[in-house]
Amino acid sequence: MKTKIISIALAVVTMLSAVALLSGCSDGEYPVEVANITIESQPKNIVVLDAPTADILIATGYDRYIVGRSDEVDQKSIEVAPSVGSYENPDADKIINSGADLVFAGLSINENTKKKLQDKGIQVITMSHGDTPKQVETNYVTIGKICGGTKTGAKQGEDTYNDLLDKMNNYKQEVSNRNSGILDTVCYLYTENDQLKMMTSGTYGDMLLGYTGAVNAAVNISDNNVDVATLKVANPNFIFYADDATLQKIKSDATLASLGAVKNGKILEVSLEEMSRPGNTALEALEKMVYFMYPDLKPKSSTSSTTDATKAAQDATASNTDATTATQAATTSNASKSVADKYNLTITSDLSLKQEDENDTVKAMQLRLYNIGYIADKDNVTGYYGEVTTEAVKNFQKTNGLKETGTADNATLVLLFDSNAKKAK
Repeated sequence: MKTKIISIALAVVTMLSAVALLSGCSDGEYPVEVANITIESQPKNIVVLDAPTADILIATGYDRYIVGRSDEVDQKSIEVAPSVGSYENPDADKIINSGADLVFAGLSINENTKKKLQDKGIQVITMSHGDTPKQVETNYVTIGKICGGTKTGAKQGEDTYNDLLDKMNNYKQEVSNRNSGILDTVCYLYTENDQLKMMTSGTYGDMLLGYTGAVNAAVNISDNNVDVATLKVANPNFIFYADDATLQKIKSDATLASLGAVKNGKILEVSLEEMSRPGNTALEALEKMVYFMYPDLKPKSSTSSTTDATKAAQDATASNTDATTATQAATTSNASKSVADKYNLTITSDLSLKQEDENDTVKAMQLRLYNIGYIADKDNVTGYYGEVTTEAVKNFQKTNGLKETGTADNATLVLLFDSNAKKAK
């Protein structure tokens, strides 16, 4: 009897030890609780239906998990992801067949579609748009937590948002240095339900206008209906408008048409999408506005392309590869820039990859090859450099004018992660 009791006690101790060991292995990232929804583990395949959410996924680097998108999600960096239909009425079967385990949707998603996906065990997260800077920051942290965990993901979201603000502040500082404290006045006009509206104080768009270094003419106005008398008094130096319909309303109003900005051609189209997508799209919109207002601040194209070319040539030379080809590719566009940071990758001058390598860097390279069409099946994004990857690298090298070796030398990696890398034909 005593032996039996001892055996049972040992079994209990062993079981408790195993539980403790497993608990110790947990990194505390999951489960994640979001709006009464529990995400038990990190999602591996994501479908995004909401364009502003896609912008955050791209900015934080979690776009690498995207396996499908709605027609309205048209950001170029993820356009290779297959469409699953419209934002409000996506094709549930396409989403299911994509292998998605999580869908980021908008509040207007068809309820029957949502239920069908949930019945298949696919979690659907409905995201509200961030209309204020604080709401946008919350969305960054929330999406980070969902995709990367309570600690790592949340920090990634927060850090990315802060980095975005830092970049925006750089533009504001440039303008401040140029203008020496003199503030221009701007306004943003758009059309809603055939009525002319303006971007008012406290909105995310108002924040963007503020980073131009100018004052929003509607800064102390809460009603977004256009007050023609107020705009006449403010007489903004620059006007930004959403689309052709808005421009026609401006020109058809005698008071608005007589504003100095309109008469002097200091008026520029910036779409509502550009003003409301809270990631790289917004940053590009800000740059577009600042350089329109102050063209002398725009970097000289010859200088920037030369810098890019020199960097590519130096990297290529350091790894004893085709420096001339890398230099030519880097100079093909003035907007050329590296997208390696979106893949959590730093391309050093000695970085190269070869067949049989197996690591996260290989996986980042495979994901980039997948995103621009050289790897057809995302299941081949494994981190192992095998035959499929070798052929994909060869095809990329052929299309981009490099020697077809199948080895991802430094010049190949530089061009692969260049924003203007040629996509698969």
